Amino acid sequence: MTPGTKLGPYEILSSLGAGGMGEVYRARDTRLDRIVAIKILPDRFSDRSELRERFEREARTIASLNHPHICTLYDIGHQDGTDYLVMECLEGDTLTEKLAKGPLPLDQVLRCAIENSDALDKAHRKGVTHRDLKPGNIMLTNSGAKLLDFGLAKLRKEASPAAHLSQLPTADQPITAQGMIVGTLQYMAPEQLEGKEADARTDLFAFGTVVYEMVTGKKAFQGNSQASLIGAILHSDPQAMASLRPITPPALDRVVKTCLAKDPEDRWQAAADVAKELKWIAEGGSHTGVVEAAIPRTNLRRRWWFAGAAAMLLAVLAVVGLWMMSHLHQPPDEMSVLRVSINPPQGGLLSFGSNLGGLAISPDGKTVAFVASGTLWVRPLDGMDARMLPGTEGAFYPFWSPDSKSLAFFSDKLRRIDLAGGPPVTICDVDYGRGGAWTEDGQIIFAGIFTSGLLRVPATGGSPAPLTTLDASRGEQTHWWPQVLPGGRLLFLIRSDKPENSGVFAISLAKPNEKVRVLTTDIGALYGPGNNGRNYLLWQREGTLVAQEFDSRSLRLAGELRTISNRVATDEFSGALMASASNNGLLLYGSGNTMSQLSWFDRSGKRLGAVGEPGQYQTFRLSPDGRIVAFDRGRLSGSDLWLLDTQRGVASRFTARPGRRDNYWPVWSPDGRTIIFTSDETNHRNAAGGTLYRKAAGGTGDGERLIDSNLLQFPTDWSRDGRYLFYSEITSVTANTTGSTHIWVLPVTPDGKPTGIPRLYLRSQFDEINGRFSPQPNPRWVVYESDESGREEIYVDAFPEPRSKIRISTDGGWDPEWSPDGRELFYVSLDLKLMGVSLKTVGDVIGASAPRELFAPPIFFNGFSAYVVAPDGRFLIRTVPEGQASQPLTLLSNWPALLKQAPAAQ
Repeated sequence: MTPGTKLGPYEILSSLGAGGMGEVYRARDTRLDRIVAIKILPDRFSDRSELRERFEREARTIASLNHPHICTLYDIGHQDGTDYLVMECLEGDTLTEKLAKGPLPLDQVLRCAIENSDALDKAHRKGVTHRDLKPGNIMLTNSGAKLLDFGLAKLRKEASPAAHLSQLPTADQPITAQGMIVGTLQYMAPEQLEGKEADARTDLFAFGTVVYEMVTGKKAFQGNSQASLIGAILHSDPQAMASLRPITPPALDRVVKTCLAKDPEDRWQAAADVAKELKWIAEGGSHTGVVEAAIPRTNLRRRWWFAGAAAMLLAVLAVVGLWMMSHLHQPPDEMSVLRVSINPPQGGLLSFGSNLGGLAISPDGKTVAFVASGTLWVRPLDGMDARMLPGTEGAFYPFWSPDSKSLAFFSDKLRRIDLAGGPPVTICDVDYGRGGAWTEDGQIIFAGIFTSGLLRVPATGGSPAPLTTLDASRGEQTHWWPQVLPGGRLLFLIRSDKPENSGVFAISLAKPNEKVRVLTTDIGALYGPGNNGRNYLLWQREGTLVAQEFDSRSLRLAGELRTISNRVATDEFSGALMASASNNGLLLYGSGNTMSQLSWFDRSGKRLGAVGEPGQYQTFRLSPDGRIVAFDRGRLSGSDLWLLDTQRGVASRFTARPGRRDNYWPVWSPDGRTIIFTSDETNHRNAAGGTLYRKAAGGTGDGERLIDSNLLQFPTDWSRDGRYLFYSEITSVTANTTGSTHIWVLPVTPDGKPTGIPRLYLRSQFDEINGRFSPQPNPRWVVYESDESGREEIYVDAFPEPRSKIRISTDGGWDPEWSPDGRELFYVSLDLKLMGVSLKTVGDVIGASAPRELFAPPIFFNGFSAYVVAPDGRFLIRTVPEGQASQPLTLLSNWPALLKQAPAAQ
């Protein structure tokens, strides 16, 4: 059927696929304005009574089931000789498509298996046997697994005709049999092959083959012909999963082996029992051990890098363990100091500083947490394995609970995860977190880049409440990087546009507005309890990590200032100090700088060369002719816009004026003559904010303010016809809340002067950001990010009014960009790969291919734009500078003893 065809109230939009029993289309329900999937019995089958009966059976079967992991039936219909089913339209990949990339991470295996066993239990209790369970009939969506295609289902009262092996069809690929034996050969139970009665235990055999394939990436039964495959199913047992994937929990191996028993009497007798076993395993009841990282098998080089880093870290921890044993009975001051550098291989995966990574050592000194490739990992200091924490993609700036049993971290929200197991739990919304601290009474104190003070929220989740308020009379701009002190006190960094008022301050949680200055600095400090009964404060001074004894009661420093290290990683833009201390004398910190580099890449991922020098690149955009990069150079003292010649590598300042704190987020006009950007010069009421300004690209002066607003606004794109400007606006930033973000349209002249009032393009209960016009002279489409699914995803919709969006990304995404010809979209996946999606339009309908990985550049991701697309199709990407991809970590044991040996800081 072609787009636009009507079936009753349903309008066909595009084809989703076809199989032996039907064709499936994406359609729109014109009554409820929702997207649905329509399954149609092809005309060539309409005169075959057995196929019509099977089609009707599927409708009856699905209608009898109501379960979150079974595809929902909305409607049935018949029009002009066409029979059709109307079902929910699922966004995601089939399990077959996922398995084409290799075995799944064990946490995902367990989650999918639990959901499907629950769905089977529901069907079996309703007297329905699926009879065709296979990866192709399982869809993986954001809301979990969905069981599909009950076309071969057997109802409890339905007779099962006898059949013989000779009636099997001949085929080279696994197919759904159209003879008396029903199902897909590769996943059939022995009783199906022998033509015997099928029941719930038949589905459990197929379920076992599916779980086996998810764990190992291989089919449970294989053969060179149908005869040999049948023989394997009837007489052979598959190779043990643990022999193919050694980390397989023994309990999971037992569950699958029981499912695959030849005699139905020897199998699990109910899907509910299987679900209980799997839930027990997922909760850690089987001592499951490590959970593998979700690293695609095709990306072997990155896996090798991490394996090397893990091996080195393991060796380091072994040395630390031996050192601790040898010094077990020595007083802390007499114990020697062990300093070990951890250097990941070239292109290593450790991230910190501006790269939105982070590191944290647990208060009890037993576990290290760190961010690698945008995902949170933990390694026990007394164990052998590092493990990735599932569901933490996009994590940064982790911090520990006081009992060392849980971690909180930032992503698109503030979340927490328990080390004992389970998925991350959302605590509250926050945009671009800037540090958090977990109190003994179960409160979390945190800051975000768009909050105007510290916020407090229960660790169990809830609505944040303001803790501190900015003092406008002192020019305070932000309160960031909180840390808990003994006695109900808190340490944090204040940023002010008056340098004399910036520094590290302490407050009592009972009287949060009575601030006491502890230290004058631009970078956050670290409170370090020693293992010798004394406490210390560590901070960065001119690139050096220094420490001094600190009385947490009087809030005063004492003794001499001592040098710990000549190199410590800091982020000048955010004021982050990349260091963490335990309660028993361990110190972990990052070394090196946190600068990034703009680099050219071709479509294959080949690095073509650098542009300019390494620096603090934040937001950046390329001129329409690809010759000039406008970027802001972020600093604590304020950022300004610069113009960088991509051919000569020379940068010149674009904005400069005393008193202006931040100028950033540039957008070029289509003719390259004007730049619109965000400036907060005249908007001191909005501590993290700014509004829109315009300035000629070659001009002088301050620029012209476009909109009078107290809310933070930042431009994201200018339509190719020069008539419209997209910008995002964050609401309620002036209060101690995180606000919400939505997309606005401002009509403008080709040189950026407003020709009308702004209007909302898109506003919902979710956050929408980064709107980009399609590159036609008269834009028809818009791509943007939204977190409506629970994480950032990429969507396309119509322009000038949103009409019927489609989701482009499948596993999360940031930073959408159009190709120069508008036939392709790009975005960055949550694990920092550059993805591509092909587009096709038919009339007013746009269709998209499945996302595919283009390459995995060494992205220096800091929450702002990560790349732009040049007119010739090249990618300009903010990367880790060549030769600096490995940012070493340093682990110090008994570090307070070093202060006796260290020279006094000058």
